[in-house]
Amino acid sequence: MNNKDMPKEELKIEIRNFLDNRKVLVLCTCSNNIPRATPMDFYTEKDSFNIYVGPAPGRKVKNIEENPIISIGIYTPMSEGKIQGMQITAIGKERLIFLKEGNEEFKKAQKIVRGRRKLLLKIIPEKIELLNYDFVKKGYSRLQTLVL
Repeated sequence: MNNKDMPKEELKIEIRNFLDNRKVLVLCTCSNNIPRATPMDFYTEKDSFNIYVGPAPGRKVKNIEENPIISIGIYTPMSEGKIQGMQITAIGKERLIFLKEGNEEFKKAQKIVRGRRKLLLKIIPEKIELLNYDFVKKGYSRLQTLVL
């Protein structure tokens, strides 16, 4: 079993390619020890790994307001014949930012996100874990972690 870390710049390219080729994530929130997993379309900034989703008001929004800790899962369907998945962690209101119409940053985010939204959630990842069994062929561990 190889446990070699990929060079940081190479890992950033792998993460960018993975994110650019996927459209759906599963946003996991929790309140009172009751987890909630919500599939959502997502959009990313081109110059960072920041993620934007357009949450409808509901349980996930309340959960984040009460407990600003989230986990995101993004994966390649097994039907594609590859074992690939990404886990993103973000903790704290400074990394989970609700943007509403009228915010200066909302206008910028609305240009990234397709469709008119009333509320956007900007997620600034602090840890990205990328699992890809193809990394082993390159001499690296199948699980790579980028701490931001």
